[in-house]
Amino acid sequence: MSAIKSCVTAVAIAMLFSAPAGAQQRSAAAQRPMAQPAAPQAANQAVVIDADDIGGTVTSRFGPEAGVWVIAETRDLGTRFAKSVVTDERGRYVIPDLPKAKYQVWVRGYGLVDSPKVAAEPGKILDLTAAIAPDLATAAQYYPAAYWYAMLKIPDKSRFPGTGDKGNGIPDNFKTQEKWLNFIKTNGCGNCHQMGNYATRTISEKLGKFESSFDAWSYRLSVGPSGHDMVRFITQLMTPDGGQLAALADWTDRIKAGELPARSPPRPVGVERNLVVTVRDWLDPKHYLHDLTTTDRRKPTINANGPIYGDTELSSNAQPVLDPVHNIKTTIQPPVRDGTPSSALANPVVNPSPYFGPEQTWDSKVNAHTSAMDQDGRVYWAAQNRSPKDIPDYCKKGSPLYSAQMYPLDVPQEGFFQNSRQVTVYDPKTQKFTTIDTCFGTHHLNFAEDADNTLWLSNNTGLGGAPVPKLAVAGWINTKQFWQTGDAAKAQGWTPLIVDTNANGKRDEGYNEPDQPPDYSKDTRLAYGMYAIAYSPADKAIWGSNLAHPGYIIRLDPGKNPSDTALAEIYKVPLPGYGIRGMDVDRNGIVWMPLDSGHLASFDRKKCKGPLNGPGAEKGDKCPEGFDFYALPGPGFQGDPGAQENPYYVWVDQHNILGLGANVPFETGNQTDSLHVLVRGEFVELRVPYPMGFFAKGLEGRIDDPKAGWKGRALWVTSGNRTPQHIEGVDAPAPGAPGATPDTLSSPLVVQFQLRPDPLAH
Repeated sequence: MSAIKSCVTAVAIAMLFSAPAGAQQRSAAAQRPMAQPAAPQAANQAVVIDADDIGGTVTSRFGPEAGVWVIAETRDLGTRFAKSVVTDERGRYVIPDLPKAKYQVWVRGYGLVDSPKVAAEPGKILDLTAAIAPDLATAAQYYPAAYWYAMLKIPDKSRFPGTGDKGNGIPDNFKTQEKWLNFIKTNGCGNCHQMGNYATRTISEKLGKFESSFDAWSYRLSVGPSGHDMVRFITQLMTPDGGQLAALADWTDRIKAGELPARSPPRPVGVERNLVVTVRDWLDPKHYLHDLTTTDRRKPTINANGPIYGDTELSSNAQPVLDPVHNIKTTIQPPVRDGTPSSALANPVVNPSPYFGPEQTWDSKVNAHTSAMDQDGRVYWAAQNRSPKDIPDYCKKGSPLYSAQMYPLDVPQEGFFQNSRQVTVYDPKTQKFTTIDTCFGTHHLNFAEDADNTLWLSNNTGLGGAPVPKLAVAGWINTKQFWQTGDAAKAQGWTPLIVDTNANGKRDEGYNEPDQPPDYSKDTRLAYGMYAIAYSPADKAIWGSNLAHPGYIIRLDPGKNPSDTALAEIYKVPLPGYGIRGMDVDRNGIVWMPLDSGHLASFDRKKCKGPLNGPGAEKGDKCPEGFDFYALPGPGFQGDPGAQENPYYVWVDQHNILGLGANVPFETGNQTDSLHVLVRGEFVELRVPYPMGFFAKGLEGRIDDPKAGWKGRALWVTSGNRTPQHIEGVDAPAPGAPGATPDTLSSPLVVQFQLRPDPLAH
């Protein structure tokens, strides 16, 4: 059976807006293990700073304020630059390593309102006065989105299974409450933006005037380039009583009437107070970021101190580049062939945005989704570089390419789809692009640790439904061979995902198609494709996730010649878990995955007790005992035992880059402005206090200087909200609110995390 491990359940949640600072420390969370010991501090030690630091003490009328943030922001560097730190148990702080500029410095914290911004420059001691929130309603404006969205009313468990309009009103494709919740979390609204932030829990007057909140929500879901998708999504949740649309209207009505979250977030404690967070704007408010790459994951000293490369998915042809040393942002534009379709075709603006009017802000032919860097510093994007209809002859039946002989890919695709991408490479040394025309679609990508520097790619097709997708394959590029020959055809290969259902230990030529009755004298092809993809250093296997409810993970053993030897295994996420998206593997071969059920989950294949092949292996029911679940902290919907969190991805710090340990998993806290980090069985919360709206997508660690301690290491994360204008803007009119004008709206963010040995290290 799967195991459930509840973490930090004893964290004190009552606190804050009128409690003395000392009371905020007395919780079980304060006992979390430190990843590295804090340097002993003398009882009367003063704050010590260098010429590029700002430091001091934060007090309020209650005395020293522990566990609050001090933020220094400047716009002198050509991009918004803000660095935040946390005060220690005596209210002391040091903001280290600030570029020379003029800064505005202020205090933010749970139970407070922002203190007045004070002008300051590095090299100065600056004592600050925290402003206690006058009431709970004011304090709550600084809570992460999850605390507000947890107020949404969801259908009671007793209403499932759905029996349709003629029955209980719940659509009959929702057999369980878990499937409903999965639909409204990561694989629904929460995949694209925070629900519960200021922009979503209020209804802007810029939308127009409406007779009811129901009408206002009906309209607001139709605006902007993603309006058609949101309308299609909400339609699937409609019931005779208004369904999810009515629930959203009721939610914002109750908030407008003064209803507040039932819980308050705890302040940072323990090792969380050692965090230094640096935020830089990237690109512009009209376009969103999906992912980034900073280094070769296999050797994270590659590209030390070098540029950070992003990808803009549907929104723009221009890919952002950040120089983190000089704080300069630029863009580069990958090439595409004539006839390559644009995302504007699939995302037409039907009703104008309250921010940008009728402008088509999503207009990308490149559609770069995810990136990876190789040992030579080249950047590989899963990106479109041709029309999905222009299939090369070497992909088709009759091609001399061995993969095409085994499994030809000659199915034309229509329009602009996620799986119509190929591979585009940028070499910073030559500043030139190279396109690799793959037969298979691409989505996520990761390098294997082998002599060929094999790049494995997923293609995000096959959700387990009809029609059964022929394109549900895993693909690879022998990049060593490609750079030696320039021959894209010979350097690539792919394989369908075949399960050994006849249990003979090998892959046979004939196999069942997934839409046929099983013949267990044969192997069986999976209809499930991979979304995320990761390489296991422990056994050289390839792992992927599949989004079909309740969520699946897939293992692929390539064998000697993957085109005809690769064998797959599939494992279904058991209750209490459900709702997977990204995943990663540690160096011991353990798979880590984020779940909509409010968990971080692991799967250890070594725990499996029975045979993993044979009849029924294609269903995914083998080895439920391999799963362990770690319950996330935070609020949940009423009637739902899990945290109201919809984590997008997991990244495993295989090399102890940040300093919390080797093989530590980092789960994106997309509703809580945070990263959830599992350290020795308990969660450490790495929260971004400013700007509110941090929505992690891609994350990656890099070592710039192995000899420089914490200063030479960092975790880099994109804030990939599809509505960057929802992020708290510069000079926002309210806490967490978008900027007052388009000029002050927030751009997508690059967030740098560093971990000091103690809160005063400089």
